[in-house]
Amino acid sequence: MRWVLGVLAAGWAVWVGLGVEIIPLREIRPGMVGYGLTVVRGTEIVRFEVEVVDVLDEPGERHDFLVVRAFGEAIQRSGGIAAGMSGSPVYFEGRLAGALSRAAAWSLDRTKPLGLVTPIESMLKLLAELDEEEVPLPREGNLRALGIERLLLVAAPPETIPEGALVAWPLAAPVMVSGLSPRTLALLRDGVDLRALAHPLQELLLAGRGRLAGLRELGLSQVFAAPAVGSATPMEFAPGAPVGVALALGDLTVGALGTVTLVDGPKVLAFGHPFLFAGSPRYFLTGATVLDTVAAYDISYKFGSLAELRGGVFADRWAGVGGRTDRVPLGLDVAIEVRGEGQGRLTTKLVDEARLTPLLVYVAGVEAVDSALDRIGPGTVEVEYTLGGRGLPRTLTRKNVFLSTQDVAALAPWEAALVLEVLAYNEFRDPGFSSLRLTARVEPTFRAVEILDLATDKRSYRPGETVEFTLLVRHWRGEVQAFEGSIQIPRELRSPYVELRAYGGPRLREKGEPPKVFESLADLLDYIEDIPTYDTLTVELFGIHPISDFVGEPWLFGVDSVSTQFPGAVVYGRRSLILPLEG
Repeated sequence: MRWVLGVLAAGWAVWVGLGVEIIPLREIRPGMVGYGLTVVRGTEIVRFEVEVVDVLDEPGERHDFLVVRAFGEAIQRSGGIAAGMSGSPVYFEGRLAGALSRAAAWSLDRTKPLGLVTPIESMLKLLAELDEEEVPLPREGNLRALGIERLLLVAAPPETIPEGALVAWPLAAPVMVSGLSPRTLALLRDGVDLRALAHPLQELLLAGRGRLAGLRELGLSQVFAAPAVGSATPMEFAPGAPVGVALALGDLTVGALGTVTLVDGPKVLAFGHPFLFAGSPRYFLTGATVLDTVAAYDISYKFGSLAELRGGVFADRWAGVGGRTDRVPLGLDVAIEVRGEGQGRLTTKLVDEARLTPLLVYVAGVEAVDSALDRIGPGTVEVEYTLGGRGLPRTLTRKNVFLSTQDVAALAPWEAALVLEVLAYNEFRDPGFSSLRLTARVEPTFRAVEILDLATDKRSYRPGETVEFTLLVRHWRGEVQAFEGSIQIPRELRSPYVELRAYGGPRLREKGEPPKVFESLADLLDYIEDIPTYDTLTVELFGIHPISDFVGEPWLFGVDSVSTQFPGAVVYGRRSLILPLEG
């Protein structure tokens, strides 16, 4: 259907649609009785009754709400106004008034479910506003008569309700997850720290990053394990029908369950409040099924599952979410294969969203390894991954090896998630992630090489001389090997001494070295692929930066290095020698 906006002389906007008539906020009065539509269980859209307690019509539209009392069999069965009912359309005089969007409680009476309805005018405009704040009430009205003096909009149900306050919170859409164990579900909820190991890419993370926020930190407090996609026949989109907003689809499925408010041809409005408040996202729009509505003491919620992909969600704003059934976001196709000790494969399609994609990739990787190994514990993992993107100048390919004495699965997807995080916020252009192929070969044993000793042919040198060194290493519970090599000290180097250092894997930037500057996205990809892997042993010569005389501590910078690799084995340990320079 097509909407026509008419502006009357009095300044009011009236929306008229083919097949759906809108009742504007200005026509609604306290005491009016209407109804809402939702699904409590299965595929039946049921009706619940609503009565207007008061109308909050403030300047602007952000704080405009209908305060309603919900009742009837559906509400009683649900244990009140439940999470997942957000978006349920509410009608007066047979005309659409808006969407049930918030549950509410007040200190004098918690037994009768009050709720807030977002006016349909606001939803149609999808206002992009968020801040929680106190909303003043009109000097007169039915809420005042109940002893309510102010409305507090909060993010979640409070432990206590202030006297004289009506406290309202969004009916946070319950997030349904399939394909994860309790441990990886906890990672999805709570987030992941990318600083598990020292890595040069950590210096390129956007300010304040370094930790992947979990769904709870993003405002999604209700996260449940649910049946897999397609476990029941989904309903067609219609006012009151369930709808899914998905972040992942496939062997790993993650998405929120809500209710359709309005369908306008290919356009769908739902929720009546933000999902992640992303503005213009690229989520997946799916069908959904409601298995039942769980009555809980704190917050009742709908329990169900997501169904097939039906389109995309491209608006996520204060007044609700909006999607189209004729347009599908491209997303990131992920395939993770596990070999070695265990075999397994996980495939999923993820949304391409900077705040979400690295976390989802990490969680999928840990789940794939856990499932294949059927254990949690130590081991060595060789990882190879390729990353493609519509905005990347070429495909990125990288190999690495990791060892853990506690949890090898936690390291298998770690670097890939770190790379995704860095590229997602690169300064050049949107990478448009399209494909990730990751192979993890896991062994239960430790494949490692320890650096034991570093020695040189002399105790001091002159600029221009060559340092001959001998390095001793030992394979894990195996033989000791000796390696010989040389590094020349630059003739022009002016430093009181040099440091010769042997170490494994990459190293962080020293204080005397300038930050890396990239000229293009291709330059950044080259840098990522060239970072030394953890099976690399490097002997490097460092000089002393002249600024050290002013700061009172040695600031080093790399002069030259030589490297060798022990394929598939993590090199660990560090040895250093201070070599005075003469002349």
